[in-house]
Amino acid sequence: MFQLDGTAYPGNSGGPLFDPDTGDVLGIVNMVLIKGSRESALTNPSGITYAIPSAFVLQLLQRSKTN
Repeated sequence: MFQLDGTAYPGNSGGPLFDPDTGDVLGIVNMVLIKGSRESALTNPSGITYAIPSAFVLQLLQRSKTN
């Protein structure tokens, strides 16, 4: 699991975490820590986001192909 110090917002889950130099997808955003209510996330973001490493996502996709 990656913990990011960048700001993501509710609704960004499923978006790519990528290396801007290479374009490689490093992970998939899956959770944003919200300090207060969901509505306050836009005006008062926590700045803490979590992402699943892309290697784990690829493993899950490969497993689903064999089942």
